[in-house]
Amino acid sequence: MSDTRFKDGREHRFTISKPTEVDPVLISCPKCSSKAVVIPFGEDKVRASCTKCGYSIDKSSNGRAFDWGGENPTDGYFGFNLWLRIDCIGNSLWAFNIRHLEFLESYVSAKLRERTKDDEKGWSNASIGSRLPKWIKASKNRDALLKAISELKSKAQ
Repeated sequence: MSDTRFKDGREHRFTISKPTEVDPVLISCPKCSSKAVVIPFGEDKVRASCTKCGYSIDKSSNGRAFDWGGENPTDGYFGFNLWLRIDCIGNSLWAFNIRHLEFLESYVSAKLRERTKDDEKGWSNASIGSRLPKWIKASKNRDALLKAISELKSKAQ
């Protein structure tokens, strides 16, 4: 965790939300409400599964739809609630996976946040760092956010 500088690597919301075998999207099981995962399955499918109750469902990985604007965002494939969600200073702080949490932790803890200009198109507004809400960007919320991120990291284990 860096406490001085964050350099935006232009991570995009669609790349950070894509599940991998080693870093699945963590969801709340729609059957038992325990922690479940969304992982890639085969060449063009994803699978949501819960080890506690055995729930499992497969779906094509082509096309995702996100509900990120509300207090309870969902995964992009099945529309299931995210496991990594916590109330923080009157807002909903959430993440898809460990990588997303690490991104947020790095961003929030940094006292200096740098963005780079795209050589061809100028300034881009598609990176996660540029799209974060003001309450996450505000330095006055740093301590509360880092505490909430720590709690989410514990919940992810």
